[in-house]
Amino acid sequence: MDSTQLRIRIDRAIADKAHKMARSLGMELPDVVRMMLTEAVRIGDFSIERGGQRPTGQAARPFYEYEERQWNSMKTVLDAELALALVNQYIASHTLQIEAAAERVEPDARRIQQLTQERDEARRVLATLDPADAGAVQAILQRFGPQPDRGGQNTADRKERGAP
Repeated sequence: MDSTQLRIRIDRAIADKAHKMARSLGMELPDVVRMMLTEAVRIGDFSIERGGQRPTGQAARPFYEYEERQWNSMKTVLDAELALALVNQYIASHTLQIEAAAERVEPDARRIQQLTQERDEARRVLATLDPADAGAVQAILQRFGPQPDRGGQNTADRKERGAP
């Protein structure tokens, strides 16, 4: 390994505290300095507060880049978890709407039937979902996930039509 040796001057009190901190982590101070310099070079920033203020926006410390191959397996699991949560939320929401509609002075039987059918369909989707099936997970995310407003329709308009 091609290396160089650095000598620095530092206040004795700071050095003593730094040595104690390093020892509490089971390390030597030169190891800590090496790690910090290596990380600063890797991210291209020393990330030291200047004047008590942290930089913001573009000047802020860059978010750690991720490796695509490691993220993909995690993303698949997270998408599956999100799909399950969305379907369960949809079922719970419909159950509450059914109960509220049934408690009205004049219950709307057609609306209650529609909500019940939609809830039962969501239950079937949930019962048959294979979380390892990326296509099925994506279909659920599209169907039960947040929908962008189209043509001035807001969330209340979609619910009025019985859409998620």
